[in-house]
This record gives sequence, C-alpha cells and structure tokens, in this order.
Amino acid sequence: MLKPIATALIVLAALAGCDSRNPSAPAADTAASDAAPAAAPQDADAPIPSEITGSISLREPAVINPGAKLSVQLVDVAQQEVALATHNEDLASQPPYSFRLPVNPAGIDRTRVYVVNVEITDGERHYTQALQAPVLTGGAGSDIKIVLNAEATPGELLKADFNKLKNHIGGMRRIQDAFLDGDLSVAWDGFVEPGNRLRFMRVNTELGEGDTAVRSNVEYAYLNDKPMALLVKGRANSRLGWDENGQLILNERGGGETFTAEEAQKYYDDAMKAFAMAQPKMPKKR
Repeated sequence: MLKPIATALIVLAALAGCDSRNPSAPAADTAASDAAPAAAPQDADAPIPSEITGSISLREPAVINPGAKLSVQLVDVAQQEVALATHNEDLASQPPYSFRLPVNPAGIDRTRVYVVNVEITDGERHYTQALQAPVLTGGAGSDIKIVLNAEATPGELLKADFNKLKNHIGGMRRIQDAFLDGDLSVAWDGFVEPGNRLRFMRVNTELGEGDTAVRSNVEYAYLNDKPMALLVKGRANSRLGWDENGQLILNERGGGETFTAEEAQKYYDDAMKAFAMAQPKMPKKR
C-alpha cells in the first residue's frame, strides 16, 4: 500500500515544481504605527455642516483592482451598527480617493460623538482604518483624511499558522519511518502533540537513481486530523491550504501561478494518504 501513496506524492510534487520562476505574491503589512490625521478643527458651536468631505490613501502602496468596493459610513460611535449616511462606490482607479458624504444637520446631536468608517474590499483583501476619524461635534471638523491599512487575507493568516506550527515541532513527539520498494525510496517523519494528535509531517521521496531521479520534499500540517496546509519545496515553492470546512483558501503555485481545483483536490487527497501512512507509527494510547 505504501508504494501507491509515495508514488502519488512524487508525481504531485513534480507537478508543483514544473515552473521554476520566483514567486511574486505580495506580503501584507498590517502594522499601524502612523497616527491618522484628524479632521480639521472647527468651533464647537459652529453650525453642523450638511456635508462631510475627505480623502482616502493607503499606508503602504498597493494596486487596487478595478471593481473593488469602497464603503464610507457616518455613525454614532456608540451605535456603529446604524449608518446615518453612506457612500458606496465601485473603484476604477488607484488611490488616493476622495468622497463627499451628505449629512442631515437636524439628525446630529452635539452631545454625541460621530466618526466616519471607511473600508475598501478588493477580493479577499480588506483595507481598514487603524484609528477612528471623529467628525462634526466636539470641535471636530467636516473635512478628514483617512489612511487605510491592508489586513492579512485568510491565506496569509494560514501561512503564518503553518510557519508557527513548524517552529514548534521541536517540542512534539517525533515518529518516523523509511522504506524501499524497487526504485522508489521514501523517508518521512511526523510530529505528535499532546493528546496524540499528528500535527506535522515531512515526506521525502526519490524515484530512480542518479541524474534522472525524481525527488520530492513535501511538508504537511494537520488540524483535527484533516489537512490544514502543505508546502511543496523546490526551486519555486508551492503552497496549498484549507479552512476548517475544507474550503481552499491558500493557492500559490511556484512562479506566481495557481493550481486548478482538480490539482488542489489531488493534493488534499494525497495529504490524507500521508496521514494514513503515519498511523501505524503513532504512539499507543494508554
């Protein structure tokens, strides 16, 4: 049974490494060390304006794809689920952006605090404010400057979880095995956390000999006995990852490309086969 499992591993690894160009996926910077500029101050007793104006920029330069959604809302800070005024726009250009938000002065209570909430949604990427932007009352103005930070995507968060798990395998119990089957050699090790859960595996395979041998090196992470993420190592690394429902949320093929749904499913199935391969070596429950 082991040879079909290991053969599948090496075939899929070769598929992942067929493009040797360098990956070009951008990294998100979610730090927010810069304070957002406040609205231009005004006299606290000045008439409430009928319009809020503002500009929107990104803390770190990024390309915004056509069709990204811009949402601007005026809310009472104590009741942010209720929007007093809104502006929604499908973006077709690059930042900075400007907006005008009509306001009903009669609906503004001078004793309350109001803020403008801004968000850009570009596919899986969300850009949000690090700090609130007060307006209208308490001496706050009606012309504001908004700075947005990029939030990590689900795939980027999963990559971070994978790396964090890998960095902690030294504190787990190690299991391992190796075998030869004709011209196929396989060596693997796995790492078991307290509770007898297999969390991480490293599988190396080699088919053939010498310069014509096909080699693979795949790392698997598991959560609740299901594949969480994997890394196919090579000249250009490839990554795949799934959420708790088995939905693909990380798809990076070496060279800046992605896997097809069928290819990703084969990797998922292959990860389950590797998991099954490790079960005979799991510590016995007491």
